[in-house]
Amino acid sequence: MTSSDLILVASAATVTAAFRTTVGLPGRISTRLQPNHPTDDPRGIAAATLDGLLMGCGDAVIGINPATDSPHATSELLHLLDDIRQRFEIPMQSCVLSHVTTTMALIEKGGPVDLVFQSIAGTEGANRSFGIDIATLREANDAARSLRRGTVGDNVMYLETGQGSALSSNAHLGTGGKPVDQQTLEARAYAVARVLEPLLVNTVVGFIGPEYLYDGKQIIRAGLEDHFCGMLLGLPMGVDVCYTNHAEADQDDMDTLLTLLGVAGAAFVIAVPGADDIMLGYQSLSFHDALYVRQALALRPAPEFEAWLAGLGMADADGRILPVDPATSPLRSLAADR
Repeated sequence: MTSSDLILVASAATVTAAFRTTVGLPGRISTRLQPNHPTDDPRGIAAATLDGLLMGCGDAVIGINPATDSPHATSELLHLLDDIRQRFEIPMQSCVLSHVTTTMALIEKGGPVDLVFQSIAGTEGANRSFGIDIATLREANDAARSLRRGTVGDNVMYLETGQGSALSSNAHLGTGGKPVDQQTLEARAYAVARVLEPLLVNTVVGFIGPEYLYDGKQIIRAGLEDHFCGMLLGLPMGVDVCYTNHAEADQDDMDTLLTLLGVAGAAFVIAVPGADDIMLGYQSLSFHDALYVRQALALRPAPEFEAWLAGLGMADADGRILPVDPATSPLRSLAADR
């Protein structure tokens, strides 16, 4: 299939999911606000969160990759995000991207868990390398749903994938010990995901590096392939439009892929301050990029989140983000008192 085939077919599919916001609706594109910090500093995370919210990001999820997978650190971050949500009455869901077993333990202790995160792959061997199996994922799904924290839906799983994960764990061999191509194995990961009825699934398309996707052209193609396959398998499919610094790619390639995904009807993308994740050490999209694709393609945030933005005078009737002085914003206290 050509790139235009992948875009056109994917754009014809509509897959929605909901928790406190609804993702995947036609004419809309959501964002994961990713306020990572190298030391999980609450003030730094709050400042990055404020930056993203002022630009209309966070309607898919505010999701933190923690610097450590410890239960204590995960719990602290969960409470930080839940405090922000309740304090400013934001229709959002939060997630700390610790291992599924860490999150399950916190659910048992009454932690404020909205979404359960886990990286998944398309072979049993690769999933074992992640420390998971289908039974564990089902248990986590049931545990999170039992909390009944959603308001407009009960999709509670957040899953990440990416071409090359099976190869990187030497778990990519098929019948007769012959290697299986990474796109086929990526599609198999989506089959794992769909039995869980997740809220969010995204491929981290260029994160593993040029050993798997060499340059910008391959990253763009892989992003379109992954989105296409996810949509056909019935997933609310998003993409982390990203690359590593040693890949033959640059931000222009990411702009191109973002634009194509907007046309293809991607459910969401990931955005970080300045397109530079200083904790994970890779390049993604910026909050400004999310503004660009919404304005250029007349796309809007999730309806519940858009209504909240409008209520605070941060968006107009068409869902466009309005200029706001951080010093006078209703959210100005978010970072100031931490």
